[in-house]
Amino acid sequence: MNHHVFIDNSNIFGGAQGMSRRVEKHVPWPALRVHFRHLAQLVEGGQQIVTRVLAGSVPPGNDDLWRHAREAGYDTNLLHKVERDDGRFAEQGVDDLLHLKIANLLLDTEQPEALVLVTGDGRLSQFGTGFPHQAERALKRGWRVVVWSWREQLSKEFARLGERHDGGLQINHLDKHYKSITFVKGGLYGPPAVPKIVNLAERRAEGVKLAAP
Repeated sequence: MNHHVFIDNSNIFGGAQGMSRRVEKHVPWPALRVHFRHLAQLVEGGQQIVTRVLAGSVPPGNDDLWRHAREAGYDTNLLHKVERDDGRFAEQGVDDLLHLKIANLLLDTEQPEALVLVTGDGRLSQFGTGFPHQAERALKRGWRVVVWSWREQLSKEFARLGERHDGGLQINHLDKHYKSITFVKGGLYGPPAVPKIVNLAERRAEGVKLAAP
């Protein structure tokens, strides 16, 4: 069966930071990185992948991640954050872009296939679209839907969706794969990331353990 993978980088990176604060409290947030090749290997699971889409925003930038994604065959969509009225920068358009690409896929594909969503975001966008909505559209068309998310990032909307479509939705948690899909970039880190300057040791990502087919 053909699989179509859509990754919400901002949601996955935010969840990784949350996990880091719990299991690696000594690691400043700028030092934590997502190991994209391992993440892709995990969520693709050795399946036949025909669509690969990654979307995110800057700042912060991570040129290595986007380069690895392109080398892995991902359609990369990098949008710039916009300044709000309070002077802070916020993401805009990333989720909507993914929602649109998923909708187009569902319209353009005649037979049911498999939709893989790498996000736990269940919020509605300013245009009234959302990942659970797109997942439900797929399920109503007979598609199989697989969701990968950090446990704390996972919206309850996906659980409700699973109850309405028994057997069609599979939810996988990333938490147990934390040490495989993240790494720590060693070096000197200081304020404002940490109260005082620290010399942090490197932590490499462990190997990915795929579930049996």
